[in-house]
Amino acid sequence: MANRAPYYRIVFTLAALYNLGFGLWAGLSPGSFFDLFDMRQPLYPAIWSCLGMVVGTYGLGYGYAALRLERATPFIAIGLLGKILGPIGWLVTVRSGEWPVSTFPLVLFNDVVWWLPFALFLIDGTRVSERVRASAAWACALINALAAAAMLICLRGGTEIVADPSDRAAYILTNLTRWRAGWAVWIAAALALLAFYAWWGSCLGAPTWSSAAFLIAVVGLACDLCAESLFIGWLPEHLETLPALQRTGSLLTGAAANGLYTVAGVLLTLKTRTLPGWLRAWTWATWAAGFFLTGFTLADCTAGVVVSTALLMTLFCPWAALMGRALR
Repeated sequence: MANRAPYYRIVFTLAALYNLGFGLWAGLSPGSFFDLFDMRQPLYPAIWSCLGMVVGTYGLGYGYAALRLERATPFIAIGLLGKILGPIGWLVTVRSGEWPVSTFPLVLFNDVVWWLPFALFLIDGTRVSERVRASAAWACALINALAAAAMLICLRGGTEIVADPSDRAAYILTNLTRWRAGWAVWIAAALALLAFYAWWGSCLGAPTWSSAAFLIAVVGLACDLCAESLFIGWLPEHLETLPALQRTGSLLTGAAANGLYTVAGVLLTLKTRTLPGWLRAWTWATWAAGFFLTGFTLADCTAGVVVSTALLMTLFCPWAALMGRALR
């Protein structure tokens, strides 16, 4: 576990900070969550404050787990159980009509994003974990290829590729399940990319450098998931904000997230000495496409975004699979 310990410590520290922050927010200002999502205030806001205290207490456990990995298993197991039950409760609440789907960012950041690292820690050292780690690059390649297909099949008609916002809004309303499923695939792709970076970094024997790259990618992931969760939950219920929200989402995904992912990839590439010349050239071409996408997004050039995205995904997906073989 030694080469993976830095990543577990980073994840558990982030989980602790997140839970403590959310606990303070819910405990000290219980009504602000409901204001944020345009929901009716609860009759007993103190219950929400109590929930904040519970969430904050979990944060203390995650903090201890980050410091003492050898004793972390009970804390992470209990935490993972809560993060599985949380989305189930959210689905029941949304299905009953008590909460809107726009609250999806809550369950994504509170629960879903932690499933993979928590589960990997709990099975670390087993044959299953070895197989999962060995498949990290292939899984990243496959899921990102599926995300690219989802963009063409499920999402294209509701994006800025379509010039008229009213046509985009009509597409989203008439294809709502497809729209949300497509963005869910992109969330999975972002999480798979972060897992691939962690696996890549653990192969290099440069924990400080690799951890820095991982943290940069984590910030990119946060930007990515903010936008995609808003596209899934908030946008379909607030289509009057479509042009402004989509532009904000594009800046978060195509500019901030993609740019940070690319920088993290460059850092890992600089420390990877064993790549054959042709694969190293392919690697730098992939990062160049990533930087082009960031630039075109910042310039609000839709044609450039389309071309650079197509080039990036065409280069990235087979490259990730090849990296899985090269670093084995």
